[in-house]
Amino acid sequence: MWIPTKTKKYGVAIYNWRGDRKFGLPLEIGETVQILEECNGWYRGFSTKNRAVKGIFPQAYIHLKPCKVDNEGLFESVVPVEDPVVREVTLVLREWSDIWKRLYVERGNYKFETVGKVMRDLLEWR
Repeated sequence: MWIPTKTKKYGVAIYNWRGDRKFGLPLEIGETVQILEECNGWYRGFSTKNRAVKGIFPQAYIHLKPCKVDNEGLFESVVPVEDPVVREVTLVLREWSDIWKRLYVERGNYKFETVGKVMRDLLEWR
């Protein structure tokens, strides 16, 4: 039986999950989710990058993060409570990961290594 969550509202995927089951929501590492309900080791919710698609995902794949909930209920909004600089660095790293993957495929070794080093430095600083 699905139970609406009261305190577990926001999290980040710590593993990739293909969503390979009925109503599964595929997630990539670092993707943030809003959690609506929980049941027997599963959450039901949506990715913050596509709020229209709801599905289930394993609780063990999600690291819960502190958040602020406004208008609790049907029209609630969940806002992460974290340092704005850390949030900005996280968004930049996500954006750069696509560029880094493309450089790897294109065999742009020098640029690939350079972007990778900067990303590792930002991760360490974060």
